[in-house]
Amino acid sequence: MAQKSKRLSIPAPRRASIAVARELLGYVVEAGGNADALLDRAGLPHTATAMLDPKWKGQLSRLQFSALYAEAVWALDAQAAHQEEREPLTKSQFDLFCHCLITCRTLRDVIARAAAFEAMLGPRMAALTLSERDGVAELTMTTKRTKRNVSAYVSDLTGLSAHYRLFSWLLGVNIGLLSAHLRYPRLVSRECASRLMLHPVIHDAAGNTLRFSSYYLDLPVIRTPAELEQLLQRFPFDLEEILSREAPLSERIGVVIHSALSRGLKLPTGAAIARQFHISPATLKRRLADEGVTLLQLKNACRGDVARVLLANRELSISQIAQWTGFSDSTTFSRAFHQWTGSSPGAWRQRRTAPDEQRIRPNSAPGAKS
Repeated sequence: MAQKSKRLSIPAPRRASIAVARELLGYVVEAGGNADALLDRAGLPHTATAMLDPKWKGQLSRLQFSALYAEAVWALDAQAAHQEEREPLTKSQFDLFCHCLITCRTLRDVIARAAAFEAMLGPRMAALTLSERDGVAELTMTTKRTKRNVSAYVSDLTGLSAHYRLFSWLLGVNIGLLSAHLRYPRLVSRECASRLMLHPVIHDAAGNTLRFSSYYLDLPVIRTPAELEQLLQRFPFDLEEILSREAPLSERIGVVIHSALSRGLKLPTGAAIARQFHISPATLKRRLADEGVTLLQLKNACRGDVARVLLANRELSISQIAQWTGFSDSTTFSRAFHQWTGSSPGAWRQRRTAPDEQRIRPNSAPGAKS
């Protein structure tokens, strides 16, 4: 099997486009916005008069462009919301939306939770609909727009792009789009459209839709809350950012195991995990060995994590926690827990004072038997 790329391969322009920056700034002015105030919020030292001059020879760094793009999109989205007589989406609401998705198990779960969250916010975000046919998934993002002008166009296209790039980031893979559709005629320049959505867009479509193989729906989410915090510093406006390297297989498998345990499900077998990651059991064993860990160690590391969380709930007995974490009886569980922590579960529960114990690392977990 060919080795997978260690980085997401979403193509991105290497230089900030002055023409696109000028175009976005011009749209804000046309919508009645204050361009100088926008540039000030973005932290740019340039004046609007200078930047809007086609003869301007100044330069923008990647981060300056992303800051200008962010402020322009928020301004245009606010304008689009105002013309529909509704409240606009805020950055804090978008960040909360992303945080609600980070604990999902698969992309299918991500989309279901995203749809529920966006329905809660009503017209501030899109209404998501997922359908599948003949191995192709269609994700449609319906926004309530009665006026389809540039402000609405930029807002919807950015939303389409943000969903796609966020979902790819959560999986650690570049979701191979079959097509991207927008229900508008092309209201901006070709260069601007290609910068805002890094894949060709089919305009004048029936809806705002992403089409991709259904294969991706059941891939696991591999990202962590700490990674998300870092991503959200500039996401989704840093269009040239490489979206981080792919997590090691052991970490991705740990997420799958931890998710199953936290939900009280039976521990997945090695064969089931291998199928989920589309590799053979022998390849799974070899790749984990290359990372210096075994599947049993990963399972026990996750068992230890979940057990310590459950022990904080004094309503649960040691026997119940043993069963929850996949042990045949409380004696076997207690023996394993003592190996992990140097303490029995009961003694650990009694002296526990801090809510966040140090996480058991996979390569330090002993090989307790199921």
